[in-house]
Amino acid sequence: MTPTKLSRTVVGAVLAVVLSTFSLAPAVAATGPTITWAGAITEGASYVYGQVPAANTCAAVDEAAAVVDCTVSGYETTVGSHVLTATATAAEVTTTQTITYTVTAWTLKGFYRPVKMGEKVFNKVKAGSVVPLKFKVYTGATKATSTSVVTGFTSQLISCTDATATADPVPLTMTKKGYALKYRDGAFRKNWKTAKAAKVTKVVTKVTRKGNKTIVKRVKVKVTACYAVTVTTDDGSTLKALFRLR
Repeated sequence: MTPTKLSRTVVGAVLAVVLSTFSLAPAVAATGPTITWAGAITEGASYVYGQVPAANTCAAVDEAAAVVDCTVSGYETTVGSHVLTATATAAEVTTTQTITYTVTAWTLKGFYRPVKMGEKVFNKVKAGSVVPLKFKVYTGATKATSTSVVTGFTSQLISCTDATATADPVPLTMTKKGYALKYRDGAFRKNWKTAKAAKVTKVVTKVTRKGNKTIVKRVKVKVTACYAVTVTTDDGSTLKALFRLR
């Protein structure tokens, strides 16, 4: 080996050793913005319907402490569980933070006597009679006294055997004299005027045999009229009672 080649070999070996002691530092990933919440809604809190605080807002800064846009989504005041999400983006890196909270329903009590309550309890009443519907609404610890908390009343034809609906619900008046919704003596009161007929016409399928033939006909029959009467409050809560006319 010539002196020149030897010199080159030695230099190359030395450079290889020196370079092997160095490594390329990995690129530092950009840090997402820092988010700060502002508002009364807190993680895991519960609020009664109608008493939910205003939606929280948020602020955000990037790693250089420069202000960046921050938005909040998911705010709801309906009954149920909800999630507020704060979102901010800086240097193409997005940061999110969440707050979960719950909106609880009001408490409805009633209907009171003479109405009997129960999932399959039918109140037997004379057709054409007037039934007094009495109930109370508690919006948290407070008893409501304004009729504005009531959304409406409906009556609906149902099966007298299993209480399933057989027709669409029909709204009941809340303003007509004698049947208007009122608050009196510590409870809401409304009169319901039942249908004049104790039976309604129902179309049923009738199957008969004539010789070797099976005959299927749709015929009208009279059946006992049963109704579900429901009151709904502004939060979506309901009270329902069942009635069988006689």
